[in-house]
Amino acid sequence: MRRLIKTPSDESISTNLLIDYVNRFYTMDVASRMNLFDLKTTYQFLTTPGVDQYNMPLYSIQQEPDQAINYYPVYQGFEDPCFVNGIPVGFFTQRAAFNNVYPKYFQSNLISGYGNGGAGPYNLAIPSIANLSSPQNLPSGAAIMRGHVDITGVIKYAETFTFSDPPIGPTDGTSIPVIPTTSVIPAVYFTSTGSDGTNIVVADSGQFLENNQNQGLLMVPGQAPYGNTPSPHNYAQSFAITGVSQANPAVVTSTSSFSVGQKILIDGVLGMTELNGNYYIVTAVTPTTFSIDVDSTSFTMYSSGGSASSILNTINYFTGIAENVFFPGGINAGLPIYAQCYYYQLGIPRSIQYYNNVISVRPPPNTQYVVELTGYLSPAAFLSSGQGVSFAYMSEYIARGAARKLLSDQGDWDQFNQYEPLYREQEQLVWARSQRQFTSTRTQTIYSNRGGSGTWGIGNGLGLQ
Repeated sequence: MRRLIKTPSDESISTNLLIDYVNRFYTMDVASRMNLFDLKTTYQFLTTPGVDQYNMPLYSIQQEPDQAINYYPVYQGFEDPCFVNGIPVGFFTQRAAFNNVYPKYFQSNLISGYGNGGAGPYNLAIPSIANLSSPQNLPSGAAIMRGHVDITGVIKYAETFTFSDPPIGPTDGTSIPVIPTTSVIPAVYFTSTGSDGTNIVVADSGQFLENNQNQGLLMVPGQAPYGNTPSPHNYAQSFAITGVSQANPAVVTSTSSFSVGQKILIDGVLGMTELNGNYYIVTAVTPTTFSIDVDSTSFTMYSSGGSASSILNTINYFTGIAENVFFPGGINAGLPIYAQCYYYQLGIPRSIQYYNNVISVRPPPNTQYVVELTGYLSPAAFLSSGQGVSFAYMSEYIARGAARKLLSDQGDWDQFNQYEPLYREQEQLVWARSQRQFTSTRTQTIYSNRGGSGTWGIGNGLGLQ
C-alpha cells in the first residue's frame, strides 16, 4: 500500500492509519461490492425451546492499534439451502410470503384478571395455555411467543451492560430505557382502561431475568427514541426477616415495601423452618411488619434469620402466568384486564425466514434443533500490520482499494484517477475466481427438485428433474 501511495515511511502517514484504511475497505467495501465464493460458508446454531426469533450473530469488539472496531454482523446474508436436523426446510426473505404461510394472529381480548381499584400487584394468567406452575423452564407443547430486541438494540445495550443476546435485564430496571423503542418488538400486552378513559398498558420488553430466561421483563411502552420505562417497583425485592409470630395469620417482622396481594418467597428462616421454600400472599402491611396467608400457630418457634423475596412484573412464556404485575395507573374494581399475545403450538421448525438481520423459525421449536443456513461471511478486520490476508490472491485488490479510499480522503484526484483503472482490473480478477465457481453451478428452474419443506407447489421437492 505504501508503494501505491508513494509514502515509504511513517513520517507522513503512520502504519496505524494505513491499517485503519485496510480494515475499513476490507470489512465495509469488499462484502458490499462482491459476493465472493470464498466467503460462502455454513452457519449453524441451536434453537432454544419456545424461541422463534434469533438475531444475526455479531463480531465481538476488535481492537486496532489506535481505536476499537465496534460490533457488526458476522454474515452479509443467507440463502438456500437450509436444514433443520438435516431435514431440508423452506426459506423465505419476504415477510408477506412467510406470514401468508404462518400468520401472526394476536390472541386478543383474553381476560387474564380483574381490576381491584389499584395499580397492583396483580397475578395474571393468560387463559390460552394450561397455566401450569411446573415445569417453568420446559415447554408443555405450546407456548406464548416472546418479545424481541433487534441487533441495533443489542449493540446499544452492550454500551452500558455486558454483551448479551437476548439482553438480560438487571432487576433495578436500568436496562429498559437504554434500548431504543424502535428496537423493541413486544409480543405480549396486558391492557385495561383507566378511570379517565385512557389505555393502561404494560408489554414485554424482549429482556429477561438473569436466572430464568423464560421469564420476560414487562415494561411501560413509551415514545421514541428512548421512552420505554420499567414497570413500577422494578423486578425484584428482598428484605431481611427479624421475627415471625405463631399466629393466624402469621405476622412477619421486617422493614419491607411489599404491597397487599403480592406473592413472596420465604427462605433461610431458622427455627420456624416450616416457612422455608414456600410462596405466600401478603394480606396486610405496616411500616415494620407484614402478614401472610398461613396459619403458623403450630409451627416451631422462630429463632433467627431468613429473608422474604419477590419477583415482580414478569411473564412466564411457558405457563402464561404474570406475577406481581404493577400498572402505571389504577384500574377500577371489577374492570377486565385483557391479555394479547401470539400463541403457537411448538414442534420441529419447517420454514425459516431471514429478514432485517433476524432469523425466524416456524413452528417455534419445542426443543433444541440444529439449524444450518448457507451464508456469506462479512470479513473480520486485520488488527496489525503483521497479519496476513485470508486469501492471498486478494492482497493486491485490498491494497489498491485501501489506497483508493486514502487518496479520495486526501483529495489527490490526479493520482486517484490514474489508479482507478488498475483498481477496477484487480476487482475483476478477484471476481473472476468466484464467477468460475458460480457459472459451474446449475441454475434452478421451476421443474427442479429444490429440496423444499414438503408443501405442495413449485419447489416442493416433487418436481421433475
